[in-house]
Amino acid sequence: MPKIRLNLILFIVMVVAGVGACWQLATSSSARSPDETWYFGPSNARWLITEYADLECPYCRAYTPQLKQWISGQENVKLAWHHFPLDIHGVAARSEAQLVQCAGYLGGAAVFWQAIELVLLRTRGDGQGLAEKLEVPGVSTEALSSCARVNMDIRGVVEGQIAVAKSHGIAATPTIEVTDSLTGHSMRLEGPVDSATLLSVIDALAAQATASKE
Repeated sequence: MPKIRLNLILFIVMVVAGVGACWQLATSSSARSPDETWYFGPSNARWLITEYADLECPYCRAYTPQLKQWISGQENVKLAWHHFPLDIHGVAARSEAQLVQCAGYLGGAAVFWQAIELVLLRTRGDGQGLAEKLEVPGVSTEALSSCARVNMDIRGVVEGQIAVAKSHGIAATPTIEVTDSLTGHSMRLEGPVDSATLLSVIDALAAQATASKE
């Protein structure tokens, strides 16, 4: 086969592959927004627990699985992850935040939380980052890497969440906020919070809601 013809065929194959990857990226996320919140637990649950967290934080690494396990046993509680990569953890923490936000954008809530779990398991922590590319079932590695690298909306979401956390006076991870979706009232606690404390906060917010009706 002439060399020019072979090169042309290879070029066409590369173009088709690139178009295929772009098509997968566009179609898989067409019904989602880059800044959507991916809940763990029933999306219509009354009680929202927001975890301000950093994927490079060793305390978040130990606490998040425990928190998810507790929420799995609750009927009316959901968890939201709020990106707060700390400055001390540098580029690695921000890059991982963009990766998991892309996972949600491309694959939805289940893939988002699976990506968080995988990063927490595989990161070297304290700003050292992942030793290899993140592979998350449900999305292609190429699409995930491309999204995190070039999607400015995703980057904007992460930076926006950092700005919100700082404006609320949050300085450490994990920080937990419990919100009553019926009233909008919330309470915030720093550090890993045990189940008894979480239940006490929920009871206090419920009592607040009852008192306001009287």
